[in-house]
Amino acid sequence: MDPDLVKQAQPQEIEEDQDEDLELPADLWPAWECFLATWTQWRVIAGFTQVFYEGIDYASLLAVMDMHGIKPKKRRAVLLQVRILEDEARKLRNKQ
Repeated sequence: MDPDLVKQAQPQEIEEDQDEDLELPADLWPAWECFLATWTQWRVIAGFTQVFYEGIDYASLLAVMDMHGIKPKKRRAVLLQVRILEDEARKLRNKQ
C-alpha cells in the first residue's frame, strides 16, 4: 500500500485555537441553541480507565425542541444540523 495515499486518507487534525470571530447565520441559531441545551444529555460509555461520549440522547433533543418551540416542519432540518455539531463535538469530547 502506498504510504502517501494512506496519509491523505487519514482525517486531518482538529485545529486548536482559532483567533478569529465566527458568525452564526440566523437559520442555524435554533440548532445551536438545541445543541447547547443538550450538552449534558450525552450517552456515555464508561470503562475502567476511560469514558467514551457516544452522542446526544435524541429523546432529550426532542424535548428541548419542544421547549424551544421548534415547529414540527423544521425539526428534521434542526436534527440534521445538530448531528453535524454532535459529530464534531464527539471528536473533541473523546480526544485523549
